[in-house]
Amino acid sequence: MQGAYRLVTRAEQGLLDRAYTKLTGLPSILLMENAGKALADAVLTMYTAAQAAVYDCLIFAGKGQNGGDGYVAARHLQSEGLKVAVVDVSSGQAHINDAAVNVSAWKKLGGEIIRDLTRVPTDSVPVIVDAIYGSGFALDRKPDADAVHAFALMSELQESGSAVIACDLPSGLLADTGQVSSFSLKADLTVTFGRIKLGLITHPGCLYSGEIWLESLGMDDDFVDGQLKGDPAYILDASLASRLDSKVADDAHKGDNGRALLIGGSKDMPGAMLLSIEACARSGAGYTMVRAPEEIIPLLAEVIPSALYSSIPQGEGRKRDLPGPIDSIAIGMGASDAGWIAKALSSLIPNTKRLLIDADGLNALAKMPQADELLRERQEKGLEALVLTPHPGEFERLAPELATLLHEDRVAAARSLARKKSLIVVLKGMATVVAFPDGTVFINESGNSGMAKAGSGDVLTGMIAGNMAVLKDSYKAVLLSVYLHGLAADIALSLHDDPRSLLPEDILENISEARQTL
Repeated sequence: MQGAYRLVTRAEQGLLDRAYTKLTGLPSILLMENAGKALADAVLTMYTAAQAAVYDCLIFAGKGQNGGDGYVAARHLQSEGLKVAVVDVSSGQAHINDAAVNVSAWKKLGGEIIRDLTRVPTDSVPVIVDAIYGSGFALDRKPDADAVHAFALMSELQESGSAVIACDLPSGLLADTGQVSSFSLKADLTVTFGRIKLGLITHPGCLYSGEIWLESLGMDDDFVDGQLKGDPAYILDASLASRLDSKVADDAHKGDNGRALLIGGSKDMPGAMLLSIEACARSGAGYTMVRAPEEIIPLLAEVIPSALYSSIPQGEGRKRDLPGPIDSIAIGMGASDAGWIAKALSSLIPNTKRLLIDADGLNALAKMPQADELLRERQEKGLEALVLTPHPGEFERLAPELATLLHEDRVAAARSLARKKSLIVVLKGMATVVAFPDGTVFINESGNSGMAKAGSGDVLTGMIAGNMAVLKDSYKAVLLSVYLHGLAADIALSLHDDPRSLLPEDILENISEARQTL
């Protein structure tokens, strides 16, 4: 599976920069020139004149190449007539290479450099540029006194109304993981270069990057894909989701649209199944079949009479065959700690072509000593990769050895589990991560904080099960469902305004509209 917008690590972008200059014969300073010009263009787009402003724009520039981009931007902004100054955050250290050339050019043009940070105004500056640290920043790096002062000044300017533009990525944000330092500012806009850095899209970096503009520096997709050989990561967006969906034929009948079976529920949590059942049906499954404890079936059938119901066998040795050929199965929603789950998983994992395990099914799987053996048997039979949809707590129970990595790098943790166990892992949360067995990762850009409520995951499970039945493809169904799930929540939020008032039922109500927008 391949997306349209490939994300890169710090090392990958460095490789691209070197390969591009070698291939084209163009000097690396030209890349800095193009980056700085794009940064200046972004400032001009956001700039609104302020009558009392001493400066139209202040550029906080560090000693590295990121700071060099800032000096280029200053030169272009001055040529456009803006009152601009560079705040020197180099702590007296000399610039080198391309950055040094651009510092010299700025001086020769009479550009202003503020070295005494006490002279920096803290209000009435329409736009500030954060060009202090670049992609080479590490969390164990302690900012010196000048940098601490500079970050305090930028924070004060932001609080007084200055728009913040980050150069390549907000200072203190790790390009590979999205981890952020305590001093990092939330940018209104990030102008990034070459390709979008992974850390700008994954959580928590996505909270700091604001709107993202990409200046490709002349690197097209063929060049990028030809140079990068590692595990790819992509943005999961509307353009990709629309390519995954299928049109329903005018003469389609229910058999064409597949059979999905949902297994779960308990006396204390029938609502989880109700949400999954409706989401499955609204995602297009021709048959939405349900297997649940007998005591809750009357309630489920009363609310959603269109589904087909059968009861879960109770007691040792009791077994009930599946209801005919099934295109997809999802198990675990609202099942609590029922003893039948492990027994069902032992049968389903090595024998079901398309299978999703969620919620209490994941908790049961984490406790099963034979889980790895079942997964190997599934893989040997050539069945589609098993889909797991854990939130972080469930992920830690499934893979306790990855708990530390999960908190440091969500992408790496999901990728590790998916590759090691040959799974499709949907790591839920802000910027949901979808990892495939071959190491390919997608990061979802849809969704909002209103989804952080019990039941939202049950809706996603039903959507995936329904789309697996329709598309007959677990890979496509997972990506399409994850994006539509978030998009439906975004549409719901546009109607409610306050994310706190959003309900999982609101996501259900907007599945159709989300699909129509693709």
